[in-house]
Amino acid sequence: MTRARYIALVAIAASTLVGAAAEAAPLNELSVSAGLDSAYDSDVYNSRGPDFVNRVTPHASYRLIDPRVKLDTSYDFSYWTYALGKANNSLNHRADVSVEGHPTRRLTLAVSDEFSRAEDPGFLSRIGVVAPQIGIWDNVADALIGVNIVRRVFASLGYTNHVASFDSYNASMTGLAPLYDGMEHDGQAFTSFAVTRHDDLRFTGRAQLFTAGPQSVSSTQWNVGATYSPTLGWRHQFLPALEATADAGPAYYQSLSGASNIVDGMGAPVAPGSGWTWRGSALLRFNTPSWRSSVGYVHDLLGATGAGTALWADALYAQAGYHYREKFDAHVGFGYFRNGAAVNQPWAYDGVIGDTFVDWRVVDYFRVGAYYTLRWQEAGPGVVGVGGQFPSVLRNIVGVRLLAVLGADAKPPRREVHP
Repeated sequence: MTRARYIALVAIAASTLVGAAAEAAPLNELSVSAGLDSAYDSDVYNSRGPDFVNRVTPHASYRLIDPRVKLDTSYDFSYWTYALGKANNSLNHRADVSVEGHPTRRLTLAVSDEFSRAEDPGFLSRIGVVAPQIGIWDNVADALIGVNIVRRVFASLGYTNHVASFDSYNASMTGLAPLYDGMEHDGQAFTSFAVTRHDDLRFTGRAQLFTAGPQSVSSTQWNVGATYSPTLGWRHQFLPALEATADAGPAYYQSLSGASNIVDGMGAPVAPGSGWTWRGSALLRFNTPSWRSSVGYVHDLLGATGAGTALWADALYAQAGYHYREKFDAHVGFGYFRNGAAVNQPWAYDGVIGDTFVDWRVVDYFRVGAYYTLRWQEAGPGVVGVGGQFPSVLRNIVGVRLLAVLGADAKPPRREVHP
């Protein structure tokens, strides 16, 4: 989610400004890999029934680690074939780039971008929103400037842009809810004051703009809504490896003139009027070189979901992972979401996301693994229109993976990487 990415950028910037950067030579890390998956999927494309899916997944990454500049890039390609022909073979892509710089000891600059193309919507994990039945183009870009004003005060300005575009329906998809391409702009000002060695008082002000347009045509044709929200928060460091954060505040949603173009499956307007609501988040995180776990909750307003109008969304997610001597990794994650039209309309959809995997490095260049994925959603009383809603989805995916790796990731260094 976009606000999680922003919080991560702020945390990285604040932590790196505590002390002087260590003097070290630049480190270049290049890796390439090729994976082969074979899985049973109980409902490919979230609507077409069970099939056996084989996936070829090449990957490349490059990292530059320097005392003043960190560059991280990666690209994943995934070619999915469907043995029983329930869908055409799909091509899926994901590319990431992030740059973090420290021109001075007090100043941090960070930018990142993640682009995804999912012909099969199962390639994307979109907790908090409904899973569609067609392909998606998705991009999230972040920028941040942070300043350690004095020893106890850190401030930052950040911007996040999230854009999503959906493929057109084909002739067999009549009766599905209309989708809208969309874009969300978030501008955020953040200040953190270190009250004690273990406690920070946090202030945030945020403004959002939501735009939308016809499916597979435009994400910026109509201005549909805007929000304005301050929050007050607290961070406490229980132990070096254990911290908790919580932020909350009121939010005002302003319905804009373009909202009248958002209609349901029967052509009736569905966009809400203006009004007050709230937003908040809480996170408990535990990180050591071997164990990583977190549990978090978010209530917020989201755009670029396909609904056209902004949505309120509740999202609860918990995860835990174990890392053993660069040889074995295990992860389990579980999330629940519920959403509805802003500002306070009844919930329209809820759902569950589950992910589990294990990975064993047999030798430096070869790994084997297994995974399970759950996607479930259902419609609620907030769905409007007759015959214009997404169907309920229950999708179970279980598979095995073979992975060959060359480069820095074949035998990774012993260092902790925070999420």
